[in-house]
Amino acid sequence: MHGIEVCYQSALPWTTTFDTGGWEAAQVVSLATNWKGDPTPPELETTARLLWNDEALCLGFECRYTELDVDEAPDPTVERYALWDRDVCEAFIRSPREPHARHYREFEVAPTGQWCDLIVDRDRMSADWEWRSGMRTLARVDPDAQRWWVVMALPFAAFDGAPARGEVWQGNLFRISRRHGERHYLTYSPTHTAIPNFHLAESFVDLRFR
Repeated sequence: MHGIEVCYQSALPWTTTFDTGGWEAAQVVSLATNWKGDPTPPELETTARLLWNDEALCLGFECRYTELDVDEAPDPTVERYALWDRDVCEAFIRSPREPHARHYREFEVAPTGQWCDLIVDRDRMSADWEWRSGMRTLARVDPDAQRWWVVMALPFAAFDGAPARGEVWQGNLFRISRRHGERHYLTYSPTHTAIPNFHLAESFVDLRFR
């Protein structure tokens, strides 16, 4: 699986319209398979874009859908525990400052703008739920087009520092959605586990900051 180019933009766009404001400079990558490597159903087509500046890493997702599985009364001002039980896009990011290869940061955003962040240590099989990254989110749903868009901005302070140009981090991108009542676990880089499991750091790809 190829790595992802993260394009520098001095002013990061804060919009879910991805053909304007600077988003058009980003590489468009597809979450083209599920966790096993089987093709993503066309009705769940999912693309992502990554941009950065000196302050933050910004990720935008565009998602087709056939049915929405979201909270009825969402509150995006507070963290939503276990957000992965609903429709969600996720990013697992590992910077060179992590203590080991199976230690990384997890970020999630729902079509409602709800969010979740945590530090994961797979060697200890633990997660720090009290940690707060300071992430921001933006979301939009178009029922007529059956598409939703989300953006999350991740401050580099959450990673203990920003990358230099040319630096390489690692990570992976995911989406959980429903189709005909069945949950689908989509990925950029498949984990090839026996059951759906995104927490396989060995599947991470390079994130090249340019």
